[in-house]
Amino acid sequence: MSENPIVSLCIPTNGVCEWVFPVLKSIYQQEVDIGLYEIIITDNGDNQEFKNRIKAYSVRHANIVYAETNVISFSNEIEAFKRARGRLIKFVNHRNLLIEGTLQRFVDMARNYEEEKPIIYFANGVLKLSKKQYEYGSFDQFVRNLSYWSSWSAGMTIWKEDFDKLAKDTVNFNKLFPHTDILFAERNRGKYIIDNTVVFDEIPQGKRPKGTYDLFGAFGIEYLKILHDLLRKEAISNETFRYVADKNLEFIANLYWRYFVKKEYCSYDLDGLKKIFGVFYSRTGFTIKLIKHAGKVFAKKILKRQGISFNVEAK
Repeated sequence: MSENPIVSLCIPTNGVCEWVFPVLKSIYQQEVDIGLYEIIITDNGDNQEFKNRIKAYSVRHANIVYAETNVISFSNEIEAFKRARGRLIKFVNHRNLLIEGTLQRFVDMARNYEEEKPIIYFANGVLKLSKKQYEYGSFDQFVRNLSYWSSWSAGMTIWKEDFDKLAKDTVNFNKLFPHTDILFAERNRGKYIIDNTVVFDEIPQGKRPKGTYDLFGAFGIEYLKILHDLLRKEAISNETFRYVADKNLEFIANLYWRYFVKKEYCSYDLDGLKKIFGVFYSRTGFTIKLIKHAGKVFAKKILKRQGISFNVEAK
């Protein structure tokens, strides 16, 4: 393909056939001219069946770029972005099926906003907003309204021009949240867009492992370090930092509820909860959030089993 496409769909994967091929099918079912987009697949897994199938699949689809990588975990996202040629680069999680009309929406947004190049994040309906799309005039407003969902890479979108500039200047991307180095790079753009339209339909995880990293350490410490760095550099206000940190603690309490109480399947390392206390969060703050899920009496029992003191009155 000689001309550069308008949109690059980047799908980093560790090679799960049951996820990637349905996602690809959902893309081609959109019936958008294949000259308008390309699909970049970076594979850091060791599934030989997937490798054989995707190579054969790529032969039949001229707009697929497949590359095996040896980078660890989330760094595979960056490897996909590096290979993209489209004007607008869109991250696609390897479990996210594109809803009908989604690809055309990406193409239209690339065309409509190419001149001013606002920062765009697709929240996929997770935010409780009354409108489908919001525009903000400052980075601080953008970070506050995106809340802790900025930790979620699936909404990531970046202009190739911006990524090329960033890739030259940034030596090391964050190992756990590399997309935040991209999402938070432009702090004086003038226009920030949160598109809350539902564009993806997630394939259930089932018993397939999503990750093995320290879940509570990642969201209770590492993600807060990123936000705190924005605060330290005066990119966001203290009010925004406190607001997002508080919402993130609600999310952490929800993770605890799901994996320790409801016993949902989880491949993550869950041993790091106690380590987050005394860094950005307190046991008291966490307990208050957990009470909202469990109620005071039940929260006391489940925290006691984890060796966490219960020293707060329900609010």
